[in-house]
Amino acid sequence: MNNISIILVNPQMGENIGASARAMKNFGLKDLRIVAPRDGWPNEKARNMSVGALDLIEAAKLYDNLPAALGDLEYVYATTASSRDMNKNYVLSRGLSADIPPTSNVGIMFGRENCGLNNAEISYANKILTIDTDLNFTSLNIAHAVAVVCYEIWSGYNKQVRRDLCNEQELANANQMEYFYNYLFAELEQHDFFRVPEKKEQMQQKIRNIFTRIEGLSSAELQILMGTIKALSKQKE
Repeated sequence: MNNISIILVNPQMGENIGASARAMKNFGLKDLRIVAPRDGWPNEKARNMSVGALDLIEAAKLYDNLPAALGDLEYVYATTASSRDMNKNYVLSRGLSADIPPTSNVGIMFGRENCGLNNAEISYANKILTIDTDLNFTSLNIAHAVAVVCYEIWSGYNKQVRRDLCNEQELANANQMEYFYNYLFAELEQHDFFRVPEKKEQMQQKIRNIFTRIEGLSSAELQILMGTIKALSKQKE
């Protein structure tokens, strides 16, 4: 995703620039371009807000005007929450990753916090990008908008498996479960649980059904269940 640039046009608050950089780094984007920031550059508030994305702030490219920021880009999206009377196609954020040309250097423009991009700025874009929101409230903070767009790009491009989130516990196998059932049924029999002999088999089936509905029961958890039964049996005795 090194071919995708985020362009902030005339951003007004350093905090939003820093938060945008942080969102970019969350989702693997690195090229931050800033056009004529209201409070100048460098901006200490942007640095403070960026937290772990300070490297993106320090590497950010500063431009005096929009054409200069777009000069090396081959395809550009302009974000806006409102429809514009322009002959341009729209793409929703959820379809962005599929829409991005695969070999192009791509830029995504975001406008000012108070009024977004104007029509003159949008005229530089190939397409208009709109984030899916409730139609009754479409306004987004610029950093939030950057986060949504970066996430949509990341989710479309990134197919890696989060190994750190994988459940690697040893699951109870069929033999272990059968040993557990036999032990449980024997204890229940000993404590006169199956009082109606003709219903014993049906009750055992229902007990099995209770445990087979549990997905991913680990061997360690099964041992805890065995220990619980043993403790209760000893207390009863």
